[in-house]
Amino acid sequence: MPNTNIEPGSLLDLRLNKGILPTIDIAGHTFYVDLRMNKLRPKDDFISKGIDFTEIKDYYDRDRRAFVIPYNPTKREFQQDDVSKMTELPTDIIIVQFPNQYELDIVGWNRKHDNSLTDQDVKQMHFEARTLPWIDTNVIEHIKRNVAEQLQPKEEYIVNQPKDNLYKIPTDTQRGLPTHKVFGTEFIVDVNQLELREKANPKNVISLSDMEEKAVQGYRLWYSPNTKGLTTYAEPGVKLAEIPDFVKLDPIGMAKKHNISEDKIDAMDDFKLMVDQDAFDKIAYKGIIPTIDIAGHTFYIDLFNDKLHPKDDIWSRGIIFSELKHYYSYKDDTYTIPYNQGTHTFQEVSLNVKEIPKDLIVVQIPGKRTLDPIGQNKTSDLNTSDYLKKNGVQLQFEAKVIPWHQTRFAETVKRNNGQEIKTEQKKSTSTKQEESEFSKRKGRRM
Repeated sequence: MPNTNIEPGSLLDLRLNKGILPTIDIAGHTFYVDLRMNKLRPKDDFISKGIDFTEIKDYYDRDRRAFVIPYNPTKREFQQDDVSKMTELPTDIIIVQFPNQYELDIVGWNRKHDNSLTDQDVKQMHFEARTLPWIDTNVIEHIKRNVAEQLQPKEEYIVNQPKDNLYKIPTDTQRGLPTHKVFGTEFIVDVNQLELREKANPKNVISLSDMEEKAVQGYRLWYSPNTKGLTTYAEPGVKLAEIPDFVKLDPIGMAKKHNISEDKIDAMDDFKLMVDQDAFDKIAYKGIIPTIDIAGHTFYIDLFNDKLHPKDDIWSRGIIFSELKHYYSYKDDTYTIPYNQGTHTFQEVSLNVKEIPKDLIVVQIPGKRTLDPIGQNKTSDLNTSDYLKKNGVQLQFEAKVIPWHQTRFAETVKRNNGQEIKTEQKKSTSTKQEESEFSKRKGRRM
């Protein structure tokens, strides 16, 4: 029965008594807000299936209180693409934003959920979806990540290297090694290997590589009394173990390892023994800037300006680290980038090319803290000597050049040319596909 207490001709009268549906304009076409069918139904289009709210539930943005979806203007439908496979911006879809069901049709929402229909404030019956520019979405970032992944070397060319520059030599078997107790458990101190080995179980090893450097002297780690080894802070009963400098744990062993007389070792710490003091002095106090050779050209490592500046090339903008964030590997602490030898710059590459770019090569550059840890300390308001023992200090570096045929990009070029590639499916590829399928089921939000 019509509600006679509603002002005739009002928006509430049109919606509640006359049954007129609200509408929304999406990229120039009108849709009915039909909450009985749980969809946006395109006007005068009986072919399109419209936009089903169930299909777009994973695209609801709680911060915006709106749906943000990929939309095909030709089909007038929601279109879900796998952004993990995108190589360029789509031409058949746009990104649109529109309100939730409650805001689009308060009457229909309350009727559907058996809520009271009295005293409802219908402010409008027509809406207009907002078309978002690509820069306001995460699609461009996904494309850049996809390109960056293709530049990585294929598994058969990956060489696992230590993440630190620790100086290790064979264990000293000519003398009895000292011990150190960690929460009651006795560990053998092996300064030649820079590790602690449980005396009762020598296979249980805690390496300096796994410890965290303290700012001035010593190290620390999250220790499990149950396993008597490394763990995370989240484990029940975990304890924070403080480990002194190795020169304090075994001064005789460190003196022997570094060919220093025992009478001088007492005045030294791990920093003075493990860090190149000449390189440290030149960078920290004499203002010498470390450099890196990239394909035969020298670059100054200028972390103050967050870039690598090419020597003797005032016209080049150099390599700017803020532009490389998608090309950084946390696992390897390296940037793997396409590099233009002519302009001495980073240059993005498309995954849709049908031949290897002739003016570009792929180079691998260490992370910023490896390149200039002293500069990183200064920009972070730390002491210049903090956190240098594991990675050390260098005045010169050399970027690794990765031949195109050793990258995944080479396979992409062959696929673009329609050539069939017969390679064994790698475990990492399988994992990535599984993650992609899982994400696709969940909905990859743009």
